[in-house]
This record gives sequence, structure tokens and C-alpha cells, in this order.
Amino acid sequence: QKHPSFILRSMVNDHALSKLLMLILSMLLVRPSHAFTQLPASYLRAGNALGKARHRSGKTQRRAKKVNPYAGSVILPQTDFNQRANAVVREPELQEYWKNLNLHNELSKARREQKAETFTLHDGPPYANGDLHIGHAMNKILKDFLNRRQLVKGYEVNYVPGWDTHGLPIELKVLQSMKSKERQGLTPISLRSKAADFAKETVAKQSASFQRYGIFGDFESPYLTLQPSFEAAQIRVFGEMFKKGHLYRGRKPVHWSPSSRTALAEAELEYPEKHFSRSIYVGFPVSSASPALSSHSDAKVAIWTTTPWTMPANLAVAVNPELDYSVVNNPNTGKLIVATDLADKLATTLKLPEESSKFETLLTLKGSDLVGTTYKHPLYDRVSPVLAGGDYITTESGTGLVHTAPGHGQEDYLTGMKNGLELLSPVDDAGRFTEEAGERFVGKDVLGDGNLEAIAALDEVGALLMEEKYQHKYPYDWRTKKPTIFRATSQWVCSV
Repeated sequence: QKHPSFILRSMVNDHALSKLLMLILSMLLVRPSHAFTQLPASYLRAGNALGKARHRSGKTQRRAKKVNPYAGSVILPQTDFNQRANAVVREPELQEYWKNLNLHNELSKARREQKAETFTLHDGPPYANGDLHIGHAMNKILKDFLNRRQLVKGYEVNYVPGWDTHGLPIELKVLQSMKSKERQGLTPISLRSKAADFAKETVAKQSASFQRYGIFGDFESPYLTLQPSFEAAQIRVFGEMFKKGHLYRGRKPVHWSPSSRTALAEAELEYPEKHFSRSIYVGFPVSSASPALSSHSDAKVAIWTTTPWTMPANLAVAVNPELDYSVVNNPNTGKLIVATDLADKLATTLKLPEESSKFETLLTLKGSDLVGTTYKHPLYDRVSPVLAGGDYITTESGTGLVHTAPGHGQEDYLTGMKNGLELLSPVDDAGRFTEEAGERFVGKDVLGDGNLEAIAALDEVGALLMEEKYQHKYPYDWRTKKPTIFRATSQWVCSV
């Protein structure tokens, strides 16, 4: 074999350039990491001068390319496989190939003729409210694995893809695409019509994307929840459930989004940690004391809440029958009924003056001994009871006595149902007080000026003990990213 230096000399006519290349090659073979740092300056100058001379003359030495005598000794594989993906051209060809092959239907037909056992994948349909994302891809591809596996095992598989084309997510997409003036002129019927058109367009886009994923299925005949036959089947089942007594119309507190004007399931809520509420401590004057409390009938029932706007709906105060409670006194607050373990903490929270910064304990009794006491609502002409609640009443925070508004809380609702309380919820769909809340509050936003108005009203009558900001997790509408409320609404309830 010929030495590399011979090949270089034969390829390079210029003597100076040949010497320069030879030196570089020899240094790379010996010490490649330092090759270029140790070139003699004379060679570098020679190379630079040569380059400048050629640039000035504008002439480039050219010669005919010689045939490499070793080319025939290198054996490489011969293939038509393109080194580039060329997806712009190839992917449509592949999609067309699989479409024409119609493998899913052909296999299903063959299994049907063989009278094979049927495999049915019950697939929860996606919402037709936008383009597909990685979650859709993972969901459908994993399910496609199952269908293909069952086909290989000999089952007849008839996968019919479907779409959920009803509901708030689709309506919100339509509303977001419209200007405010257009939205104001919408009627429920026109909104549903626009939502149906949007859903059909989205189904077509999602179907094309699923097929590009390579999903097996009968995409020519999918099911849509807006199809009349599907809606008729839903109504038929609903009617059967009603005739059998499984359904009834009732009122129940639910998570309600004033920004979306709809009830929300737990899965539709987010709980950001940096939410601040205006928490208040309030004292309700005792109207009639239970036998165990008779010597302190001038005391106040102390409660704590992070939702001052629910005060107009207060119908009871709940205690834990197993906890210890005390009647404590301080010149700045008067007599208060609080959980024994929270008395010192409450004294600190209320920031009592230094000269009388502690509570004096006058009486200690069980929560069960407080049941039967009644108190006067500071804002309305009504008397409400102290009731036995459940183990949700603890001494972790507050006063140990829970302000109970059956129309605005799950535990409140259950306690109210147990004791036959009215389901009072003076708040409308937009989250504003109704006339039931009184003239002072009607029309005010419960999460805004209505909340502040409730605090001001309690302060004016001397019932407000303390107000402070309180940071905690609070439910937000996952779509609008705005706070929700707990509110009693009329709805169909399924009892099974």
C-alpha cells in the first residue's frame, strides 16, 4: 500500500502547500491534541501568503479528478431505502396505503365469518372542543394496542370511535371566538346551533388526526352525542330511571362557578394555594341558654368563617358533642363561648390589649351540653339553634363552633337535613345576592362588594370581633381560572 504522504504529494502540485499539509498530517498522527498549536510560524506565513496570492490572481489551480484505485475494494450495501425521511411525501403515501388496505375491517369481517368471540372496548369519548394534544395521543394509542392484541388473539373487534359533542367546554370555545356584542345577542337556541357546528368541524379535524396516528377503527361511521338517535336513547334511559323512582328534582349545594354560570364537578376544580380570603370572627348573642349554660345566658356564641358573604344564610351553629367548650370573659369582648383548647389562641388572634390580654375561664362544659341553646342573628329578626355537628368540627382553627348555612356547604347541608333546617341560598347564577338577602345586599357580588358589605354590616351592629386575611387553598373554575362558590341549586338527583 502507498504511504499517505505519496497520495498527498500526488494530489497537491503546489510545493509549499504540499509541505504544509505533510507537516499537519504528521503532527496529527503523533500528537493530535496539540497539532495546530505547534505549527512553525514560517509555515503558517507561507500558507497565508499562498492564499493571498491566489486570491489576488483570481486563479485556481484545477486538475482532472483521478479515479481512486481502492474504490472497488470497499464493499457497501446497495439499497433503495432513502436516507432521508421525506415525510412530506412519504406520510400521505403511507396513510393512503393503510386506508386502501382496510385491514381493520377486513380482519373484523374474517373473524365474523369464523363466528369468533367479540371484543368490545368501552372508550370514553373525547370532547370535540379543540385540536388533539399529547394526552389524546397516549389515550388512543394505548387503547389501539388493546384492540390490535385482541385481533391477533382471534377476537372480532369492531371499534367505533365517538365524540362528546355537548357541554360547557364546547360552548366556551364558541363564546371565546365571538365579540362581546355578538355574545349579548345570543339566545340559548342560537348558541346550541353554533356549538353543534363547531363540534362537527372539530370532530372532522380530530378524526383525521387519529387516523394519522394509525388508529384502527370505523372512522367512517362514528357516534356523536348530538346525533338524534343518540339523544333519543339518552332520553329513553332517563325516562326509565324516572319511572323506577331513581330520579327526583331537588335542591342541593354544589360547587358553582359564577364566571361560567354552571355547576362544577370536583374534577373541574383547581385549588391554588395562594388564595386570600377575608376571614371574620363573629359573636352571636345567646337568646335562650341550655340548662348547663343557664348561668351565662348573656354570653355570645363565637364563630369563625372565611366566607363572610354566607352570613345572611346562617341558620344554625354546630358544635362537636365530644369536645370541651368554655365560657370565657374579657372586658374587650364580653363573654364568649369557644372550644377550651382554642381559647388562648383566640385571645392572641383578637389582639387583646396588653393589660387584659388573656381570657378568664368562667365555665367549662361538653359540646353536648350546649345543644338546645338558641341565639339571635345579628342582621335579621330570627332565632337559630346550636346543633350537634360531626367530627368535621375540630380544634385546628377558628373557635370550635361552626357557622352553619345549609345552602352553602356540604357539611352544613347534611347537618341541616338531619335537623330539618331550611335550604336558604340567597344567591343567583351570577353570584349576586337576591332579594332574600335583604335590601342592603341585593344585587351585590358575593365574591366582591357583597362580601365587604356583609363585613361592614356585622361591624355596625357590634357583632364583628375580628377581621383578617387568611391564605388557604380555595376552589377555582379550571376553565375560567376564577373563584367558585358553594351554592344550593335545583337539579336532577339520581338515587341508586
